[in-house]
Parts: sequence; C-alpha cells; structure tokens
Amino acid sequence: MEIRQGGEDVPLGRRPVLAVVEHEVLLGRLRSLTTRGIFTDEICRCPGDLTLVLLDCDDFRIGVATLHPESLAWEREIFRNDLVLGDQLALRLLLANVGVNGAASGVLHSLISKLDLHEGEVQFRQAGDDEALAVRHVPPSLVQGLRPYSGEEAAQLDQGMVRGFKDRLLRAEGESRRAVRQLMAWLGSATWPAEAVAGDGQLARRILGEFDPGLVMQAVREISEPREIMGAVAWAAFQSEDAAIMDAIGPQVTRMLAFHGPMGR
Repeated sequence: MEIRQGGEDVPLGRRPVLAVVEHEVLLGRLRSLTTRGIFTDEICRCPGDLTLVLLDCDDFRIGVATLHPESLAWEREIFRNDLVLGDQLALRLLLANVGVNGAASGVLHSLISKLDLHEGEVQFRQAGDDEALAVRHVPPSLVQGLRPYSGEEAAQLDQGMVRGFKDRLLRAEGESRRAVRQLMAWLGSATWPAEAVAGDGQLARRILGEFDPGLVMQAVREISEPREIMGAVAWAAFQSEDAAIMDAIGPQVTRMLAFHGPMGR
C-alpha cells in the first residue's frame, strides 16, 4: 500500500508518495482499520488530506481511498458513500509509525475536549494573576519573571528574554529533560485557541525551541501526565514534521482518550 500526500483536488499521479507499506502485519492492521466502520450515505465535501493506494503483487492499482477528518472514502466516484471509521485515532497513529505526518492535528481537538481546555470569556492570562499562573502550570522558576506580563504580551517577548527563561529553568531544575517536561506541562495547560496559539503557549514553544531536538525527543518518551501528553501533541502540531513525536507518545494518547471520566489538567 502506498500512502500519498493530498486528496481529490490533485490528480493521483501528482500526489507524492510519503510511505510504502509492505510488511504483512502492518498491512493487516491497515486493512482492518480502513474497512471497519459505518457508511454515512453521503460524502465529505473536502478533498481529503491523504490518499491510500492499494496495490496487488504486480504493483497494479486495485483500490484508492482518501482520508477525511471524520471518514474514509474508498473509490468515491464509484460508491459515493463515505465510511466513518471505527478507530481513526489508531489509523492516524499507525500512519505516524510508518513516517506519515499529520497525526497531531488529527487528535488535537479530542484532547482539548478531554482536558476541557476550551477558552472562556477571558482569552489570555492577565498580568499579575497568580492563580492563573498556577492553574496553567507555569514552571515555578519562571513565575516571577512572567508575573508582569499577560499571556499575549509574554508571547511577544524578545528572544534574549526567551533564552533567559530557558537558563533560569535549567538552573532551577538541574536537568534538561526535567525542564522540557515542565515546559510540556505548561504548554499542555494553555486554553485553546488564543492562549495556546498566541499567548503562553507560544512562549512555551519558543523556549522549547531553544533545546536540542534530540533532547526534546528523549523527554517526550518519558512523559506520562495528561498535561505533559497534551503539551507534546501541541508541540508536535506546530512542527513541520510530527510523525516521530506522535509515534513515540501514541500509546499514551490512546490510553488518555480511552479513559472514561473527568480528567483534570
């Protein structure tokens, strides 16, 4: 099976191949995940973001499907009937396992709802609000430096201050991976969309960007708390490539979304 970039708005031959899956076990999982669900008797109006091309042993194309936000369309021009998948999360994470990007944006909304991170009337943390600094899990070593700024202002601080925050955090924690996990917890506590995209979340991502990417990946493999998991997904969603991060935390994301009952930030 070939995994190609893009959907029905681009001719199939012009959709670049992102991955080729030949392993029998992986093909079996893909077959199961892409054929189980409920037909909708309608079609999604978007073109889809990925294309699955099923090939026979002679590389002859025998089936094409496009992946949409809520469904999968096999041979749409023939059937005109999309399939709502039984477990799209598992499919997105399996695709991340073979190097296909996009899983983070695919699960982000579900995690926002799971942790009740939808913003209220106040979009950004206000300057001097110590309660908000605590609720948002701002690293204790950074609280004093951030207190004078709102979340919106903090996102725009100059790069020298960003590096200063990183140095202050490292001095307080004494270990780089622990510092990264604190930043992930902070990022994973920001409300969406304003604070997470253009407030404290942006500052947390800027500080994370000062760390070596390999070290960040080491820390990602160690995370376990819900807010850290959310932070890792939010971090991945803003990277040009998210497959490695999402593959690393896939089991934690799956357990988190499968948990029934309230889940605090």
